[in-house]
Amino acid sequence: MAEEDPFADLGETLDDEADGADEPSGDSDAAGGADRDPLTDRAFSYEAAVQRPFYAREATVEAFDAWLNYELERELDDRGYREIVVREMTDALLRTVVEEDLVDEVAERFESARANPDDDSKG
Repeated sequence: MAEEDPFADLGETLDDEADGADEPSGDSDAAGGADRDPLTDRAFSYEAAVQRPFYAREATVEAFDAWLNYELERELDDRGYREIVVREMTDALLRTVVEEDLVDEVAERFESARANPDDDSKG
């Protein structure tokens, strides 16, 4: 995937839509059938996903995309997962932020950005 191309994952999104026809619909994804393989079967269908826009600085989005596509996807691949799609990785990330109660960490990043608005660094 080209790092510079903001539409680089568009093909993946279109693939997700096409693949949706082959996926079980409704809550059967979450229920997990006996013939379901968690290493290859997606956690939820494209139709079950909700898209929300988010706004961040370009450097932050580039760092996020690189982390998601190169670090997290590589880790999942190393663990034996296949058919990895962005929606599942994003869902796991959002659930982690909420479930691990990262309010203090996020608030610290917010405060740091307010104190140093020209600093595009991760820390």
